[in-house]
Amino acid sequence: MSGDQYTQYGPGSIGKAEHGGSGDIVAGGKHVGVPQAGSPELRKLLDEVRAMRPHLGEGDRAEVDAAMEEIASNPSEGRFNKLLRTFSGIAALIGEAGVPVIAAVKELLG
Repeated sequence: MSGDQYTQYGPGSIGKAEHGGSGDIVAGGKHVGVPQAGSPELRKLLDEVRAMRPHLGEGDRAEVDAAMEEIASNPSEGRFNKLLRTFSGIAALIGEAGVPVIAAVKELLG
């Protein structure tokens, strides 16, 4: 692909894109699929969820623990996104203590 050039015109176009043979041409971010277990963004989310746990009731804590265990097993992209919604939904309900979790979820979603 070295030296290939692509030009796009029309609604929603990103304009002219040139590909020099390495890397990717990406419009709007580069989030594809589920982050790997050791990724910094996923580690940050799990750290924030752990920090949120003391602010939860017993039922929510059990739900968060189950979601954390499942997210560590590299679920499918659809299931991963549902687990993120679990974290952010619970975080939204507890107020200020959940704000860092919501920010980490947004970062993962790009």
